[in-house]
Amino acid sequence: MRRTALVLALLLTGACSAERAAPTADTTCFGTRILSYRDLVAEVVIPPGESCESGTFQMVFTRGVDTLQVLTETRSGTVGLIGTADVDGDGRGEFFVTTQATDSSARGTLYAYTDGAAGIARFAVSALAEDQLSEYRGGDRFGFGGANQLVRAYPLGTSGDTAWFGYSHGQQRWNRIDRPDWVR
Repeated sequence: MRRTALVLALLLTGACSAERAAPTADTTCFGTRILSYRDLVAEVVIPPGESCESGTFQMVFTRGVDTLQVLTETRSGTVGLIGTADVDGDGRGEFFVTTQATDSSARGTLYAYTDGAAGIARFAVSALAEDQLSEYRGGDRFGFGGANQLVRAYPLGTSGDTAWFGYSHGQQRWNRIDRPDWVR
């Protein structure tokens, strides 16, 4: 009887330790960032021990107590904007994470995700058009303006001006916009 209990205890311990532990955030970079849109929750996690300037981050998507998907991205830069909006107007929110390179280029990378009929997927956002890159030197900033509008800005060369763009999902492009009123 004692031997049977010992064998069962060892089997249970092995089964429990074989389960994948949920990722935990490295609080030295930014702490835990959790966003939600209706009942879908996304947590941005930088794995412990990674540099804040480069490495990876994970998007952990949950609904209630169920983990739907964990996506891992390689990043070169610090995590900046983390937000959600219904950019494509389908009634389901998209989730956005940006990074900014720490080198002299300060170029930004935009990561986007959506909850579709087939589950969580990467959400395609077009790059800037060739003519929009003529004075591009990096220094991207991202945010939200108006109702569910994704906004991107970057300094123009050495003039001190800023180029402002709003993303049009229907046109699959960034369109030049006036400086939003909400910017100080």
